[in-house]
Amino acid sequence: MIRLSALIGASLALGGTSWAQCPGIPQTVARLQWSKPAAVVAPNRFWVVEVNPILDADENRTPVSLRNCRNSKVRPLFILARDAELHWSADSKNLLVINEYLSGTSEVLLFSAHDVVTGAPRPPDAINMVVMAALEERLGKARQVDFYLPAFVSWNDSSLVLAIGGMTNTQVPGPMKTYCYGMTINTSTLRIDEILSEEQLKSRSGDRCQSSP
Repeated sequence: MIRLSALIGASLALGGTSWAQCPGIPQTVARLQWSKPAAVVAPNRFWVVEVNPILDADENRTPVSLRNCRNSKVRPLFILARDAELHWSADSKNLLVINEYLSGTSEVLLFSAHDVVTGAPRPPDAINMVVMAALEERLGKARQVDFYLPAFVSWNDSSLVLAIGGMTNTQVPGPMKTYCYGMTINTSTLRIDEILSEEQLKSRSGDRCQSSP
């Protein structure tokens, strides 16, 4: 015979699971603005990205943090530049951020939610360094990147596609030139599996690169 106390304990455990979920509507994609508070709930409702604006500083110092709704622990993620675009992976294990600066240079950041809360995260800008190295190799040493404007295209399991666009110049006076590449990146290994031309990117995804702010 099942004891009443066991039934009550099971009921409370189930209730605790539901209480542990983040309140609000889950979002896969969201845009942040440095002066506006925000709470972006992950698809599985176990995580929420929080923006708490700081409005009394000469420079943007608005922090973005990650809250674990199961234990209420909060961990800092990054400082919001001006705007940012967030993309949760479908399984809510990873968070991609395009942090957009006024200078026409954005930054790609990749966070593992588990690594953030356990305190041993991979450097979030590691993916940006990989993309920049591949871009500089394609452009050649003679060209200097003036505008660097990566954009999200798609994310299927660990395969992430970005559109990398912008403008370059040389030390010799002359017109600036645009560039556009699609990059397929394995988010588990941070290896670039494929680099697409502008024509290939458009043909496969219908997406275009942004060349200027």
